[in-house]
This record gives sequence, structure tokens and C-alpha cells, in this order.
Amino acid sequence: MQTTRLTLELIRTVDESYPIIIGNDLAKETVELASHPDLVDRRVAIITDSNVVKLYGAQLEEAFASVERETNTFVFPAGEASKTRAMKEQLENQLIDAGYGRDSLIIALGGGVVTDLAGFVAATYTRGLPYISLSTTLVGAADASVGGKTAIDVPQATNLIGAFHQPKAVLIDLDRWVTLTDDQIRDGLGETIKQACIADANFFDALEDAFVTRGLSVAEFVRDDEIAELTARRNCLIKRDFVMSDVHEGNRRMCLNLGHTIGRALEAAMGYTMTHGACVAVGMNLQARWSVEFGYMTPEEQERLERLLLAAGMPTEIPAGVSVEQIMAAMTHDKKAKGGAIRFVFQKGIGDVMTFDNGLYARPIEQSDIVDFLRRQKERP
Repeated sequence: MQTTRLTLELIRTVDESYPIIIGNDLAKETVELASHPDLVDRRVAIITDSNVVKLYGAQLEEAFASVERETNTFVFPAGEASKTRAMKEQLENQLIDAGYGRDSLIIALGGGVVTDLAGFVAATYTRGLPYISLSTTLVGAADASVGGKTAIDVPQATNLIGAFHQPKAVLIDLDRWVTLTDDQIRDGLGETIKQACIADANFFDALEDAFVTRGLSVAEFVRDDEIAELTARRNCLIKRDFVMSDVHEGNRRMCLNLGHTIGRALEAAMGYTMTHGACVAVGMNLQARWSVEFGYMTPEEQERLERLLLAAGMPTEIPAGVSVEQIMAAMTHDKKAKGGAIRFVFQKGIGDVMTFDNGLYARPIEQSDIVDFLRRQKERP
């Protein structure tokens, strides 16, 4: 029998551009964006968590009701523990029961967990729905809301199952930052300081001035209009630059993973009892020490980073009770693992990153070398 070979040509040019709006009290702007001609006839599903719904849910529902848009709110328990397959399935079942179909628009109202979970629901429900991200947290502004990476956690690793699905718009509502707890602010500061480390020495200087020189508390930080606006704007501009240059994280966008190779493994090893930003802070500081050993940073630059993290109330060491073996077990499940080696991004001083052979931004390191480094960190006085 003759073998037949066919080619299905699917050459596509897709414009996934979207606006990013930073401001105060953005419910009205959210409704206006949802009224774009390709969205205006869609039923609105607000997905949020049990904390945010109390602070902002009614206001956003009223904004949609004022233009007679059919809107329902779907709420899940707040916290990283909800970012699971089971919760995604539960939300999808609720959407099905409420009659939502392909004519729907999802509004992700909340922080990083909401954006990751609601965005992943949008990516797969009826094979893909449009969504708008209305970010209410610093970590959302710094990381999750921009870039279209959506995912859930599994026991072995964070964000292991997900999809790239770009939002139709991103809104950063600075009014919501003043409702955050100190731990929630620090969660966002881990990602924020990382952004400064990889791309903006002047931004690092401004954060250093706020926390080290002026001695602001994290609560004072989000209430200082000038530094809060600068933080939101620089976070979004830095993230935008990396995403535009490498949408699907083929190379340069991996720089956004500074501190994450150790940080995410630590997060999983601790059963998600430590916030993502706090784990990233530990990962950044440890990888900065490693950068000094490799000659990528000076000891003084690493000390500046550690001093800033401590001034902001961030952890800088592997917590007691977490073993190197636990961290390594989680790290081998991470997306950055490849073959027998695991890829690391390293700072080049403050405000830049290293490039390696063939222009790659991540350097593979053998697991035995990682174990040796982590053990030396655990043995530090």
C-alpha cells in the first residue's frame, strides 16, 4: 500500500497587543475595556478570591450593572493552596452550571494566584476565552498580570501545568495596595527587587533609598504615592520589555526567573507555607552569593542586595528544617531542569544579567554542583 504524506500549512501572524493601565479606582476603566467591539456582547464572569471579593467585588459588579452587562462572580478560597487542578475544575464546573459558553469574557480580579488560575481557566474553557486582568496586588503588578503565563501548582513544583494565554488588557489598581497585609506587600517586593536586579540599576537605587536610607516600612512604601507609582510603572515596563522580546520564554525572558530556580524549589519543598516572593528573595540572595564566586558580581554588590532585602523585611537564608535533599527533589521537577543539569540565570552586577555561550541567558549547572553550593549555604554561621 502506498504511503501518503500531506502538509497542513498553518503560518499565522497574530497581533496579541494589549494596553496596560496604571491608576486608581479602575472599575470604570475595566468596564470601558470590556466594552470594546469584540468584547461588548459577551457575558462577564468575574473570577476572584475570598479576600478580594469583600474589598472590591461589589464595586466591580455595580460598574458592570451600570451599563446593563450580565455579570456573575465566581469566588475561590484565597491563597496559593487554591492554585490546583481541583480548583480549576471546580471553577469550570461552576461556569458550565451557570451557562457560560464561548460568548463569555473572564475578568481576573485579584493578585497573582487569581491571575494564574483565572487566566488558565480562560486559556482552556471552550478552547479559549478572552480575559482582562484587574490586578489588586504588588506581586500581580510585578509578575503575574503581564506576560500571559497562566498555570497551576502540583505537589512536585509550582506552575508546572499551564499555558501561554495573553490577556486583552491589564489594569494595575494602586488603591488596592493599601489594603494589603505586610506579608502580601513583601510577596510583591520579592519580584519587584528581582526586576530591578535584572534590568534597572536606577530602580534598584530608588528601592534602596526607600527602605535602606529612608527606612520606610512596607506599609509606608505602598502609601507613598511617588514610589508606589514608580514601582508599578517600572515593573510593567521591565516585564513588557522582556515579554515583547521573547513571548514564549525561549531565551531572554528566562531572565525573569532570577532567583526562581532555588526559590520555586524552596516554595514546593515547604509545601507552599512560605510566600512566593519570600522564596524568590532567598533564591536571589543565594544566587547573588554564587555570582560572586563565579565573578559575575562583586561582594559589595551582593551585600547591597542582601541589605535591601533585609531592610524590606525579606528572608535571605534557607529556613531551618528544610533540607538540601527536599530542595533538590523539587528542583528536578522544575521547568528549568533539562537533562542532568539545571539552568540558572545570574546577575551581572546590579541592573543587568549574564549572557553565556551562543547568547543564552541561562547557564546549565550539574546537580552535584548545586548540592555542594546549597550545603555550603546551610552550613553558614
